[in-house]
Amino acid sequence: MARHFLNIPIIYKVGIRCASYLPTFLSYTLSHIIADLSYIFYKLAVKNVKQNLRLVYPTLSDKRLSSMTRNLFRNYSKYLIDYGRFASFKKNAVIEQISCYKGKENLDSALQVNKGLILLTAHLGNWELGGIYFGSYGLKINVLTLRDENPEIDNIRRWYRETHGVKTITVGDSPFSTIEMVRALNNKEVIAMLIDRCPVGLDSITMDFFNKPTLFPRGPFILSRLTGAPIVWAFVVREKKTYKGIIEGPFFVKHEKEEYETLKRVVKLLEKNIIIYPDQWYNFIPI
Repeated sequence: MARHFLNIPIIYKVGIRCASYLPTFLSYTLSHIIADLSYIFYKLAVKNVKQNLRLVYPTLSDKRLSSMTRNLFRNYSKYLIDYGRFASFKKNAVIEQISCYKGKENLDSALQVNKGLILLTAHLGNWELGGIYFGSYGLKINVLTLRDENPEIDNIRRWYRETHGVKTITVGDSPFSTIEMVRALNNKEVIAMLIDRCPVGLDSITMDFFNKPTLFPRGPFILSRLTGAPIVWAFVVREKKTYKGIIEGPFFVKHEKEEYETLKRVVKLLEKNIIIYPDQWYNFIPI
């Protein structure tokens, strides 16, 4: 796996501490420098990002592709700075970072069903911020995650989420994780998960993603069918100096044959928004 070198325990720890104390403009300046250095020296991640973006923009010139990739590295470094800054914020102060939410009525419609909520997102923008926002509704948020190859990263992320009242459910370790998900939905809670990566061995559905057959996790659609919980597609992206949230849906899966069509609709929304915000799609692994 091509782990971004900023995504290692010591960088997380130092970054969170520094971002909490340094002036924001200085933190962003340092992140810009670090991003440019990582772009120069971290060749594998650059190659993978370019490969992914080439699928999005097949006719883009190499010069424009390189520029977009460099901007992506800079945005990712800024995302990590915000990750650190928000660690010391009170929940309301974090929520205030989102200046507007397009499609808030879609969330309200989904909540009226009163059967919990399945929130799908991707490595697009600031996904951690989105989970905190949903918690502002008084909802209990459960984030599904695969175990990281470095336990320290898992612990840091778990601590960060718990600071803002977000619970982590690690999938793949135990068959009881599925029971935990169903129980959470039955308790009218939120299950949130990233779907733009699907590890080999996970129950999946193959779907064209930018004209390339790609595996997507089947789990959220099975959960919707079994529990009646609606699905929403949501993400938070940076726009200038603030963040904007977008919510689409709700979608329902009542029969097994509807799983494919619902995923197809979700993937189309994912493609649409990656096209709009390509330099905020932080996927350093080739799809």
